[in-house]
Amino acid sequence: MRSLIFSLTLLLSSFLLFLVQPMIGRMLLPSLGGTPAVWNGCMLFFQAALLAGYAWAHYGPPKLGVKNHLLVHLFLLASVCCLLPMRIVDSWAAPVDSNPMFWLLGQLTLCVGLPFFVISSSAPLLQRWFSLSTSDEEQGSEPWFLYAISNVGSLVALISYPFVFERIMGLTDQGTFWTTGFFLLTCMFAGCAWYTLSNAKREQLVPTHTKSTAAPLKWSERIRYIVLAAIPSSLMLGVTTIVSTDAGSFPLMWSIPLALYLITFILVFANRQLLPHWLVVRTMPYFLLLMPILISADLGTNPAMMIAAHFTVFFVVAMACHGEMARLRPPVEQLTEFYLMMSIGGVVGGAFNSLLSPVLFNSILEYPIMLIAACLAIPSWQQVCGSVNELGRTLEKPSWFDLKKVWAAPVALLLLLSCVWAFEDLLLNISPVTVKLLGFGLPAAGCVLLARSPRQFAPCFALLLFAYPFIQINHDITVRQRGFFGVNEIATVGDFRKLINGRTQHGMQRIDEPEDPEPLSYYHPDGPVGDLFREFGDTQKRIGVVGLGIGTIAAYGRPNQQIDFYEIDPIVYQMASDNRYFSYLDSASSDIEVILGDARVQLDARRKQKGRLTNVSYSSDEASSDRGSNHSRTPDRYGLMILDAFGSDSVPIHLLTEEAVELYLDSLDENGLLAIHISSKFMDFVPVGAAIGQRFGLHAAVRTDAQLTQSQQKAGRSPSRYMIFSRDQETIKRFIELNNGWQPLEAKHPVRWTDEHANILDVMIW
Repeated sequence: MRSLIFSLTLLLSSFLLFLVQPMIGRMLLPSLGGTPAVWNGCMLFFQAALLAGYAWAHYGPPKLGVKNHLLVHLFLLASVCCLLPMRIVDSWAAPVDSNPMFWLLGQLTLCVGLPFFVISSSAPLLQRWFSLSTSDEEQGSEPWFLYAISNVGSLVALISYPFVFERIMGLTDQGTFWTTGFFLLTCMFAGCAWYTLSNAKREQLVPTHTKSTAAPLKWSERIRYIVLAAIPSSLMLGVTTIVSTDAGSFPLMWSIPLALYLITFILVFANRQLLPHWLVVRTMPYFLLLMPILISADLGTNPAMMIAAHFTVFFVVAMACHGEMARLRPPVEQLTEFYLMMSIGGVVGGAFNSLLSPVLFNSILEYPIMLIAACLAIPSWQQVCGSVNELGRTLEKPSWFDLKKVWAAPVALLLLLSCVWAFEDLLLNISPVTVKLLGFGLPAAGCVLLARSPRQFAPCFALLLFAYPFIQINHDITVRQRGFFGVNEIATVGDFRKLINGRTQHGMQRIDEPEDPEPLSYYHPDGPVGDLFREFGDTQKRIGVVGLGIGTIAAYGRPNQQIDFYEIDPIVYQMASDNRYFSYLDSASSDIEVILGDARVQLDARRKQKGRLTNVSYSSDEASSDRGSNHSRTPDRYGLMILDAFGSDSVPIHLLTEEAVELYLDSLDENGLLAIHISSKFMDFVPVGAAIGQRFGLHAAVRTDAQLTQSQQKAGRSPSRYMIFSRDQETIKRFIELNNGWQPLEAKHPVRWTDEHANILDVMIW
């Protein structure tokens, strides 16, 4: 009975703990444009709150006494009940001209800080209470099994959220469900507390000033636990960033890596080892050899396979690190300190990715760095097994003398790769396969020969990991900058200069057209955007564009015309406005205004005519030469609005909900036109568009400009897909009668998206 009560309480606690994480991330995601960094910031906060909870469970009982600590904890649970349900502070807007990470952490602290802190201490606290209420004669007195149970509850929450809760419940209903669960948890906690007070010995409940009989952890052990916990924590955020940048940032892409992270804990702390630790350690180097290819390959070539490969490698490395922690875990008397060190490691890994890496690196280098660190932190599989292997044969342990010898291998490989780089042009002229063979095949073969020990494998793997992507790069990077919203690069590819985010192109310009450049890529005159301006946009006085890119649409502007760009990423604006690289904004004939910040927030502010907008004005007039000045004015309605934030595969869902479209329609003239760019490798937004047309009584059409010849693509035209909406039937009919690809927008199963309920699985191209 005792085990059942504690198990159910911990199961519910962990379920609620991990259900609230994607739920609160989903609430905050729209405020920051759907960037993957939102989830990284959330995870850093959750790990810090978990550390605070573990510290409360570790230091509280010895200082206050178990009884007093228990009563204070029940008081905190009751206090949280008075603060529910959770909600974000709507009146506190995200900053538009600085890194919003600290705004995000502040919102999380106010919204979910106390509830998360109280629940996060449940695992070590309930295990401590369980140990106190266990007599020496009872079997199974060690509470390690409860930690595995807590991870099961966490895993169920993560899997069920994207597939169950997000599909059938809106955010308000999710909050109500979570609040009800927390009330139930408070009652169950009270039951566990009563059981502990009734069965524990009196001397165990009062504060003690005597030293514990258990020896404290050594500093070497503490550092080892912290390092082993930090590596998987950092890798979890790294793989989430890599995948979310290309496939989209939404709860499913967050939940899978976190679920794999928890599964590793379940497996390594289970009483029966389904995956022996020595086997994981032995095979880890071979899985790591996939990473140079995965990091440099395009996710869009085979999305399912690439995502699965990233997640598989992460799972194996996390299993190795967590398995080593489980192998070296201390006695049960040091249980809470062990969990404390584990939590510190989680915070270290999260802080490295979320706070330090964006400052230290201009690309996502933390991902490969942690893979190399895993090789150095894990001992050889022979050392894991001890002196006897699984077949009973005696093994020789590698010595540091052997380790020194292998440094000759990476030096030789470095010389080989240097020759490949030095004679790259010659080799490419002879045979491109030769470069691939020398640049990857031979170093990989050397790594295989050294895979006997991960530490011996590490230097060669590091060389291969950083060298191979350079060989694969088919463009010259002129500028690279990293910010909260991702890594942006200005690259030269043949005759073109491009702005690239992740692996998605956000615009291109011919190098030999510094003045009056022709619109290219998704905005080519022969594509859907060309139709928009020829048939409708040229006659409009005001045009609104959500998403700046390099400002290509400005090339369509006419004198006495105003074009407003809404851009959330200051770095994108900085690059687009630098006429050393791109000149669409400077060459525009119309007046250009760039409004920094999330488009929905800024459009709503303009509609309400409140506050001052952060505006950067461009104009052909000399009077507008004062760029960067802040001003406010009464906005007129737009004749044409173009949503270009969907050109990336990282999709800001909140820009296509019914509430967002209602805002766009309020900003349009009565017979205005709304165009939405929906080019994506992974999502089909036509069902969402069909639902929008039905909801607002709009006429709609879609054009898919995908069948391009090789010569068209070489000339700078990119495949694209656009939806258009209007209250005026004749406007849409005019586009369809062009007979160049515009079709009435229809879908067999329209998909409604609202701020309360929008599930990306409904539009996924499986």
